[in-house]
Order: sequence, then C-alpha cells, then structure tokens
Amino acid sequence: MENNNIGKKVYLDSRFYYCLVIVAFLFFALFYAFSHKNLTLSDTTSKQYDYEWYYADGSKVDFNNMKSDMTYSISHAVEKNTANNRSLCFYSKNVYFTVFVDDKAIYSFHPVPSRLLGKSYGIFPHSVSLPNLYEKSTLSISVENIYPETTGYIKGFTLGNGSFFTIHELQKTVPEFILCSIIFALGIVAFVIGVAGKYFGDKRYEIISMGAFAMVASVWIACETPFLGLLFSAPVAIHFVDYTMLALLPLPTILFAAFVTENRDSKVSMIIAFLSAGNLLVQILLTSFKIKDYHQMLFISHIILGITVVIVLALFIISLVKKKLKKEIALILTGTFSIALLMGTFEMIRYRMSPENYSGAASFRYVLFAFILFCCIYEFISISELSRKGQYAEIMEKIAYTDALTGLYNREAYNRYVDGEIQKEDSWTLVMLDMNNLKEVNDTFGHEVGDEYIKKLAEAINTAFEKNGNCYRMGGDEFLVISSLNSVDISFLESLDRLYSELDKFNSSSKRSIPLSVAVGYADYCVANGSIKEALREADVKMYERKKKMKNNE
Repeated sequence: MENNNIGKKVYLDSRFYYCLVIVAFLFFALFYAFSHKNLTLSDTTSKQYDYEWYYADGSKVDFNNMKSDMTYSISHAVEKNTANNRSLCFYSKNVYFTVFVDDKAIYSFHPVPSRLLGKSYGIFPHSVSLPNLYEKSTLSISVENIYPETTGYIKGFTLGNGSFFTIHELQKTVPEFILCSIIFALGIVAFVIGVAGKYFGDKRYEIISMGAFAMVASVWIACETPFLGLLFSAPVAIHFVDYTMLALLPLPTILFAAFVTENRDSKVSMIIAFLSAGNLLVQILLTSFKIKDYHQMLFISHIILGITVVIVLALFIISLVKKKLKKEIALILTGTFSIALLMGTFEMIRYRMSPENYSGAASFRYVLFAFILFCCIYEFISISELSRKGQYAEIMEKIAYTDALTGLYNREAYNRYVDGEIQKEDSWTLVMLDMNNLKEVNDTFGHEVGDEYIKKLAEAINTAFEKNGNCYRMGGDEFLVISSLNSVDISFLESLDRLYSELDKFNSSSKRSIPLSVAVGYADYCVANGSIKEALREADVKMYERKKKMKNNE
C-alpha cells in the first residue's frame, strides 16, 4: 500500500512538470515573437522637428521651460514640400491646443469631458497629418494651459510616419499592459476565491484584500501609460481612473498589510482606510462641482500614500519582532515589497519636485509587479493548503455523521440536527421504520444477505423521502425520517407509497422466500406544542403496533 502511494505521488508530480514545461514554452514563444515585432515596419524618413519654434513676440521656444500663460501661440516656418505626406508627431501634457497651417485649423485637441472626469489627461502622444504644401507656409499651434498654477507642455516634435509613431507608442507599453492584465486576472481570481472559499476562516479576508490590492494596483499602472488612452481615444477618462485608483490604493494596501502581519485590529490601519475612502469621496465631489480638479488635489493622495508606506513598514517590523510573520511572506516582504515601497516613495518625491518633467517610473512598476506576483503565488499556495485541510475536515465530519453500511445519517447526526436546525421549522412528521424478520434472514441466508436487505431498505427510504426529509439509521434495523411535510399532505402519503413500491420491486427481482418488509409508524410534531421526545415515542409506539399486526398477518 505504501509503495502504491509513492508511485501515485511521483505520477502526479510528473504531470505538474509537464504542464510547467508547456507554460514555460508558451511564454518563451510569446516573448520571442514580440521581440521581432517590427520586421515589416520602417521609418527612415522620421526626423527631429523641435528647433526654430517661436512665440508670437519673436522669442525662441524652450520646450523644457514653456510659458505659464493661460493661452499663447508658437509657430514654425515650413519649407516647400517639407511636410508633404508626413505627420507632425509630438507629446502634450495638460494643455489643450489647435494646430494651424497658414491660419487654417487642421487638428484640434479640446476634449469636452463630463464634470466627474475632470480635465487632466497626463502625457499623451499626437500624430497630425499635414497637408501637401507647394509654397513656404507657417505651422502654428495655439496652446491653452488647463491649470493656471501648473504649466503644461507640448514637445518632442518629429516629422515622420504617423501610423508608425502611433504603433510605436502602443508597443512601448505592451509589456506593461500584458503584465497588468495578468495581475488583474490573478487579483480577480484571488478575490472570488476569498469570497467563495468555505474553508478559509479569517484567512479569507487576507485573500480578498490581496485580490483587491492586485486589481487596484494593476489598473493604476495600466492607466499610467498611454496605451489605454490611445487604444480607446479617451485620455481624460483613463486619467480619471488613474487618479481615483491612486487615491484608493492605500485602502487595499493597508488592509492586506494588516491581515498578513496579524495586525487586523490595528486602529492606525483603520484610520488610513477611512482617510483613503474620504480622500476619494472629497476629490470626486470637488471635481464634480468644479471647485478643484483631481490634478490639483494629487498632493493629498501622495501624502496619504506616504503615510501608508510608513505604517506598512511599521506593521511589518512589529510583526517580525514579535515573530508573527510567516517565513514565506517575510522573504517576499524583505525583498520585493521593501524595494517597491522605497522606490515608490522616491518616485513620489521626484514627481513633487518637478511634475512638469516627470515621465513615469517603469522600474518601480516592474518591482511592484514582482511583489504582487509573489504575493499572489503565496496566497494561492495558502488557498491550496487551506482547501486540502478543509476537505480533510469535511471528510472526517462526513465519516463521523454518516452510517458506514447504508450511507445515511447516523444517530450522532440526528442528535446534532435535533439540537440545532430542527427548531427552525414550525412542524414536522417523525417517521419510525423497523425492518421485519432481520434475524430470520441472517439465520437463513447469512449476514451478507442481511446486510444487503438493510442497504436496500436504506436506499428505498432515501429514494422515497430525500426530497422532503432527512433519513437516519438509528442502529441495527431501525430507521428514522424527519419529514418537513405534515402526515396529511398528499406528498407525504405519496412518499410512503413510493417506499412500498421500491420494496416490491426488490422482492420481485430477488425472489427469496423471506421478503424485505418494514413496519412504519409516524407522528406529527409541532415545535410550539410539544416535545420531540414525546412525538418520537408516539411514532415508535405506532410502528410497533404496525409491526405486531404484520407479524399476525393482519
């Protein structure tokens, strides 16, 4: 027996490695294919075009230090045929603008979002197709800063293939988008398993918070790149999601940290949770009423996130000191999580020092991806272990409350049911059943046939009453049914007829000299009007009266 188990374990392990090889090859094939993504694309005609731009007053434009005026215009002289069949490609951040050629508008970027979305759209790429020019012309851009106290910009000009520029912008963030999709999917799976898991106990809240953290973080990172904005042509809407996810991020972060470090009752973590939820609500209200905008309130989210970082580190240190942190999660936290927190703090400081020149932090995102991935793996291992233990406990409970011979509930299950759930209904019918002639069957045909009679009787009882009652083997050849139907109900009488019909079928097929038969007695029981012991005694008396009559062939 021991050798068979060992062989089975090796077989299961080998199947795991087969699947692992398949998945590894899948990722290799995708990576290799994406690394050769531009085999059919070329853009040899693209050239820089960010020189010799001038303001209306004749001063030269410094794209790294643009004007803070609410409106201004910049222009560039275009030589004959220079712009033919080309596109003007560039980036803008928090400015609206219109592109003109000789005072004729050829491109306008003036989104009209709803109040709830705000006005900011972050860094967004543009590709403007230029008309064919047959004489020297003037290319000009009328710029409008969205926020009076914050200077936006428009820069990075090139002349080239607009389609290639757009595809290239999408490709730059494809790896991050794929990782975001994977992390988001893992978060959904963890969240759903945590909600639906019946074996997890308080561990489910850690799993749920981990799933919420993964989903919020992955959506925030995806919105930080121009991929979604370009894909849906909705940069303002995507940036709204960006701001709201950043405001919301401290909430699942602190909840997950509190649960994983066994500090779930920490008042400090609850304060952060309320601050995060309050910050999000205030930002939505103030933006909706045009009092402030998400971009103008971004510093509040950064402050709360900074406080969250400090508290999370404190929770982990306290948990490590008190040795409450598991070794597996401690290894993850001392590695990826600590680096992610420090890099995130550094990136927030860098943004606050120079928001107009900030272009994101890809390295921080990848570290955060690694942390979330490791945490998801840890949680899924925990889920697997908890499920195994829960199934083992369920099997043991089933063994404890199930009759081994018949598969019906046993007397222990009856006692538990009577002590608890039976009080939930107003009225019941207690049905006592006792098999006839068991000793004679054992003496004549042997105990194996006797056991066959008992199992067949149990099967017939269960078939007849399973839809309206619980069936128990009380011991030996005695059975009990607690039916939710009253004894005068047609359905109850039909259940009795079904029982006798099942026994007749068995007797017809077995053709033994001693038929399988049962004596039945039942009594109504109302919770409000009597004792279940009295009702059981009444059913037992009626059953023995019926048994006596059957013995006397009455």
